[in-house]
Amino acid sequence: MRAYEEAPTDRAVDRISQALRTQLEPTWRLMWRSVDLLRSLPEGSRVKDRWEIDRGSFTRFVERIAEGGPPQARRDGAVGAAARLAGLERARASYDVQRAHDDPLLMAEYRLSGEAFAGTVTAADPEHSEGEGRSRKLRPLITVRTGDPVRLTPGTTLGSPDRRGHAAEIVEIADEEITLKITKGMGRGRTPAPGSVPEPGERVSYTSLTDDFQSSAALPDPEQTPWTHGGPPQEYEPSDDDAQEEWL
Repeated sequence: MRAYEEAPTDRAVDRISQALRTQLEPTWRLMWRSVDLLRSLPEGSRVKDRWEIDRGSFTRFVERIAEGGPPQARRDGAVGAAARLAGLERARASYDVQRAHDDPLLMAEYRLSGEAFAGTVTAADPEHSEGEGRSRKLRPLITVRTGDPVRLTPGTTLGSPDRRGHAAEIVEIADEEITLKITKGMGRGRTPAPGSVPEPGERVSYTSLTDDFQSSAALPDPEQTPWTHGGPPQEYEPSDDDAQEEWL
């Protein structure tokens, strides 16, 4: 009798399972197809650097806690909050630049806005230098022909997504030709390192988006926080109330 009663239930479960499977399986297969496509894409050249920075930051935090340092404050003081905000803003700006350098589709947006351009090298003078005597510096010149709407001005410092550590300065813009002076990334010799100066016929890209190091703004010590910002923060003292903190 019990087996007889369970049979309709089993059939209902099978029908529901079949109905759900017909609705979910296509999405499930497409999801894994998307995962496979993403895994087949090459990793951005700057992903490794970001991972090492994040890993180092977390390691230093753990070491500080292990050595008896205080945990992260529940609420930052004025100086700590300013420093944290500045660090987050620098990290976001750096991330945006690195993404654009790694992804040609993102860089295309900056090419349309005139902050970047791509073109073909039509002339190069790798032996060009400036200055006299000991102050003489190697400054190769290249000319790039581009059809992009460049909205940069002479004197602007540029970086190249194709060449890490490479920097150039705009010397002249004439119609569709841009003359650049290479200022960084040529090696330390009296002549450019092989391959460090683009050659005629080479396809290159440049942008005013650079990920150069920027020093933090000068902030006072926490003990010197002015009264307009709450004055010096109170020293942290562990208490039983810490265990009651709610984590949302």
